[in-house]
Amino acid sequence: MNITKWGYTRFRSIKAEFDLFPHSLVILRKIRSYYFVYNVRWSPLDPVVETHHLEEMERLVNREMDLEDKYLKRRSEY
Repeated sequence: MNITKWGYTRFRSIKAEFDLFPHSLVILRKIRSYYFVYNVRWSPLDPVVETHHLEEMERLVNREMDLEDKYLKRRSEY
C-alpha cells in the first residue's frame, strides 16, 4: 500500500488517500507525537478496511511525517 495524496486539515489532523482504497478518505489525528487513524470515510467501491490495513496506514503516514521511530516505540514508553 502507498499514499497517493495527503494534506493537513484543521485540529491537528491529516487526510490521506491510499492506492489500495482510492475512493476512501482516511483522517488521522495526532496523539502525543504520532498520528493514529481517527476516521475512515469508506466507499463501497473499495475493499473492506481491516485492522492490519489501519496499522499500515498509520505507519506510512508517520513515516511520511518523519515520526515512524516514535510511532514504533510508542508501547515501550510506559
